Amino acid sequence: MTATLDDLTPVEKTLLVTLAGRALDARKPRPLLNDQLAADVCDRLGPIGDTVRPSGTVQLATAIRSRMLDRLVTAFIDAHPDAVVVELGCGLETRMHRITPPTTVDWYDLDLDRVIALRRQMIPALERAHPVAASLTEPGWLQDIPRERPVIVVADGVLGFLTEADNRQILNALTEHFTAGGELAFVAYTRVVARLMGSIGELRRVGIPKGFRGFGFDDAHDVERLNPRLTFIEEQLGAAAPEAAHFPWATRMVAKLFARWRAQGRRGVWIVRYRF
Repeated sequence: MTATLDDLTPVEKTLLVTLAGRALDARKPRPLLNDQLAADVCDRLGPIGDTVRPSGTVQLATAIRSRMLDRLVTAFIDAHPDAVVVELGCGLETRMHRITPPTTVDWYDLDLDRVIALRRQMIPALERAHPVAASLTEPGWLQDIPRERPVIVVADGVLGFLTEADNRQILNALTEHFTAGGELAFVAYTRVVARLMGSIGELRRVGIPKGFRGFGFDDAHDVERLNPRLTFIEEQLGAAAPEAAHFPWATRMVAKLFARWRAQGRRGVWIVRYRF
C-alpha cells in the first residue's frame, strides 16, 4: 500500500504540525532538537512548512516536548535493556532514530494504515522496529506485541484527539496486556486547551474543524480515575525543562513564571508519567 498526504484525514494530517516543527527547529543555527531526519522527510514531502506555518512558539514547544519524551524513553531503556517501546499515534515521528536504542529493544510504532504506509515510504526502517497499522480504538492491535517484558508506552499528543471513553478503553487494554508492567508517558492537555483545539491556527490549516474539542484534564490524578491500575509518578512542564535556559530573554522570563504557576504552565508543554 502507498499513501500521499492527500489520502490523510485532518486528524491524520496533524502529524505535519509536529514534523514541520521539528524540521524548522533543525534548520536553525542553534537547534534544540536537531532532528535532521525530520528536515529531510519534510523536504521530500514538499512545502509542508508553508502549508502548516507553525509559529515560533509551536516550533519551540514541539522541540522541547520531543526532547522531554526522548529523555524519559532513554532513561527507561537504560534501566531495562530488554524493554519494549510502544509509540501511540506515531505519525512521522523519528524518535527511534534520535535515541538509537540497543538491538535488545523492540520498538512498535502504531498508527492508522494510511499513516503507516506513508511512514514506510518516508522513514528508513531500523532493526527491531515494528510498524503496526491499526486503530487505537480497535481490539486486537496489541496481540503481537510481547507482554512479558518491561514496556514504556509513549504518546506525543494523540490521546488528546480521542474521547474520554476511547482513552479509558485504550488505557485498560494497555494495562491488561502488559503483564510485566511498565510506564506510560504522554503529552497532556488541560480542559481549556482541549476545548480550544479547533481554534489553533496550525490545526485549522490541516483541516481540523473550528468546533473540534479534544480530551483534556486539569489534574494528572484524573487519569488514575480512568484506570486505577495506573499510578501517577510525575508531571513535567516545558517551562521548567532544561531547554528553557536557551529561550530568548522575554520567553525565558515567562517560562520562569509558568514554572512556578503550574496551573498556567500546564497550558503549555505538559507531560505526565505513570507506572502500571
